Order: sequence, then C-alpha cells, then structure tokens
Amino acid sequence: MLKIPAFAKRQNVSSHFMRTTAIIFTLILNWTFLIAQSTSIDSLTTDEKLTSQLKKQFTLTQYDHANIIMRFNRDTILIAGYLSDFTVGNSPKNVVYRTMNGGTTWELIKFKGDAWIYNTHFQNDGKVWMGGSDEYVHFSNDYGTTWIVKPKPFKPINRVLSIYMIDSLNGIAGGLNNGLAITNDNWKTTRQIPSPLDQKKFTISKNSARNRIDKIAILDSLILINQNDHIYYSKLNLIEWKEFNIPVSDFSIDKSNKQWSIFSIRNKVYVLSSRLDLIKTYEGTDEFFRSSESYNSPISLEDFFSSEIIKVKIKAVKYDFDKMSGGSMRYPVYKENIKEMKINDTESISLLKEILTTTNNYHKPLSRSFSFTEQDFASYDTFYSKTKMNRKEEKVWGGDFTSLLNIENEYFINPKQTVANLSQTLLDSVYKTFSFRTLLFEKNEPYIVLNLVNSKSDTLKVTSENSTLFSLPWTVEYNGQAFKTYDTRIIEYLRTLLPKDYNYYDKLFAGELIYRLIEQRTINELEYKNGY
Repeated sequence: MLKIPAFAKRQNVSSHFMRTTAIIFTLILNWTFLIAQSTSIDSLTTDEKLTSQLKKQFTLTQYDHANIIMRFNRDTILIAGYLSDFTVGNSPKNVVYRTMNGGTTWELIKFKGDAWIYNTHFQNDGKVWMGGSDEYVHFSNDYGTTWIVKPKPFKPINRVLSIYMIDSLNGIAGGLNNGLAITNDNWKTTRQIPSPLDQKKFTISKNSARNRIDKIAILDSLILINQNDHIYYSKLNLIEWKEFNIPVSDFSIDKSNKQWSIFSIRNKVYVLSSRLDLIKTYEGTDEFFRSSESYNSPISLEDFFSSEIIKVKIKAVKYDFDKMSGGSMRYPVYKENIKEMKINDTESISLLKEILTTTNNYHKPLSRSFSFTEQDFASYDTFYSKTKMNRKEEKVWGGDFTSLLNIENEYFINPKQTVANLSQTLLDSVYKTFSFRTLLFEKNEPYIVLNLVNSKSDTLKVTSENSTLFSLPWTVEYNGQAFKTYDTRIIEYLRTLLPKDYNYYDKLFAGELIYRLIEQRTINELEYKNGY
C-alpha cells in the first residue's frame, strides 16, 4: 500500500470547461443522419467508393460537393449536391449524376434550375423531389431523367432546406428562414403552416439565422420537426407543436414498420409507434470507446527504474489567444504559454517512482480511488455557473435546445448527493461517453508533461495530452511503447507540487467530472412518457 506523505493528502481532480455537449450532439446527429438516409436496399457500395468512381469519369472542381446520394436499388443511384455545369460560361448549378450499373459508369443530367441542392426525397419507383437555394421544388418521376420545376412553396419566398413526401401527392417542406408549407397535389399548390418558432415554443430575441428547418417528416397523423436543433411534434390536422419530455437531438422514420426512432443524449435511442408510444429503448454502440481500449496495453517499467532517477522535469502548457487569422475564413490563432519546473526533492521523486511502478492496476477508473474535496466542489460551482451562463447567452440567439438536459434539478443544486457513494457503473458510463473527446478537440487545450530521466539517459514520459475528464487518463510512454492509466494518485501528486498560479493547476480539480456524473445520473432516471 502506498503511503501518501502529509504534503500529499488525498484530493481529487478537475477537468476542462469545454463545449462538450455540442460535440456529442454533433456526433449523434451525424450518426442518425446516416441511419435516416438508409433504404431497405442493402448498399453494396460505400459513399466514398461511389464518389471516387464518379470522379474517374467526370472532373469535379474544388467547389463541387457530391454529398447527397440516393440509392433506388443496387444498380440505380443518383447523386446531387452543389454541382455545376462547367460546359457553359456562367457555370449554373443544375447538375445531377446517375449510374444505372452500381457506379461503374455515370451520366451527367441537367435539371431546370440553378441551385445548391440542400435536401432530397425519393421513392423506389423513381420519383425524386429536390429543394435548394433557388427556392423551387424540382421533381422527376423517372429516376432523374427528366425534371419539372414546381412553384416556390413558401410565402414569403424562402430557400427550400428540407422536404418530405408521404406519397406522390402529399408532402411537407421546411425553409432556410422559418418557411413551412404542406402540399396535397405534389407542390402545384401549398398551404402555409406555423412553425414552432411562430408558436413561440422557443424565441430568438437578437438577430440570428437560427430559424432554419433542418428536417421534417410525417407518419400517419403526426409531424416531427427539427427547427434549429429544437425537436417538436404535432398532429397534422391541428398544428400545435409540443416537445418531448426527454432530451431529443434527432429523429428518423421507418415507414415500413410505422415507427419513429428518436435519439436522446448519451447514445440513447427510443423506438416509438406512429402514435409516439414507447416500443423499446436501447443504447447505440460506441466504437470510439472500444478502439481506445486497445491502446491500453500495460508495459513493464522495471528496466527504466532499475537505474537511478537523476532528473524529473514538469512542463505545463496552455494556449493564449494571439490574433484572428486573415483571409475570408477567419479563425483564432493561439500561441503557447509554457512553464517548466524541476523536481529535486528526493522524497517527491521517490513517491512518483512508487506511483508509476504500481499504476498498471489502474487500466480503468476505479470508484474507490476517487475522493472529492471542497476545492473540487468549488471547481464544480464554477463549471456549473459557467454552463448556466452559456445557456442563458445562447437562449437569446435561439439556443437552450430541447436536446439539452434540465440542469435546475436537485442533483445539480446539491452535487454531494451524487458523489457521496460513487457508483462504479456511473463512473464507467461517464468515461465511456467522453472517451473520444481527444479525437475531436482542437490542439489548443492545456496539458502537462512529466519527463523522468534515469542514469542511462533513458526518458519516461507521463502526459495529460490524451486526457478527457479529471485529467484522466494519463499516458505513460517509454521505449517506444505507451499505455493509459486512470491512476488518480498522479493528480494528487501534482496538486502538492504545482503553485496555484501554475499553468495547469486549475485542471487538477474535479469540477466538470462532478457535473458529468450528475448529468449521467439524471439521464439514467429519465422515463419517456407515452403518446400524444
């Protein structure tokens, strides 16, 4: 058993204040978008292979985006998007590409328009509807061979951002700027209906483009809509938008089985009947976590520590804003702020050696190794206050989305309830969810590195560069090999050594981790309420 000296009494960890929720929602949206785009025909060819085959036959410029793929069957596939006809001088955006042999050869087809196609709806009998930047609905009933331009569906006129058809005559479309219309005669005429924004289900109190209708679908008598990441539903014959009682980030429709799937946070999926009654619930797979586990192969450090440790150096890096880049695509530029210190105290070096030689046991976060101090709860208060402030600021721009969790409940107000008897299952669930964060964040997050050098001039490196929550896991690198460890003693060790004004010091407290534990506990206790 490791004995922690008086100067290193047990404390616990903190974490980064980042826009994690938005990133997770983006991943879920991307994942569910792929599900929503699938058909009953199993795809034999990946999207990447299709576009590669297309580019072998046609030269696409850097401005062309062949990003909408419609598979009617194994052979017949249509591609739309931002595609221009460069055979004429003004290069109108009026092109789709079609293959009738599964992608072996392609033909260029022109439709009667000039539009960046945002969204399409198609049926296996060859009918296609496209909406885009020219504000029209473009229709084909022969797999894209010929095209008809339908009247502009929105009043006032609006770009067509989303479109969904119940059958060949009845459908609904959403606009880039709060347009929402229904047709019963295949877009010869339309009826304008109020959006959730019109019915003040959410508000935008400052000028903002956040009123777009990104997705819409109808099943039997119900409509589901995504307006700027607000998910609502309504009866078709009486438009009165309502929100789900659980957080919802996206939805998809299974017409053949007359079912909805609604996607909540933390990969939770609810399968509902056409009347929104719960059929089943399941959790989506998390490939990120499984792939990260393979990284954690323990290595022996006996060879390194068989020689005397002659030097221990700590480098802490944070990134300060420098300037905005020039050019049309402006982005922030950061500069490194580096602080370094040497550890000369023999007792401190001996303690670090003992931690590292016994750390392979911490291949996953262990609840018994976590204990939270008043500094950790102060860190939580700071994180919680910032989160509430961010939500308040986003709300004036149309934020505070229905996919977000209510954070005004008793658990968030009294955080010690959740961590008093920390559940291993809860801890596992949180770290599983956040295990992929380091794959997504820009390289401007603070990190710390401990470099140990022995008498043979070998170097062992311990770094937080791959950490997610509570500065965990740590990555230990030696002799070309590496493993990750969830050993909280490394955090405790650094708390005793770093000055309070040091670059990484505020990252050694468990503010965000406590917040995420409470968040997950709240999610686990959510119950979906049936029906309309």
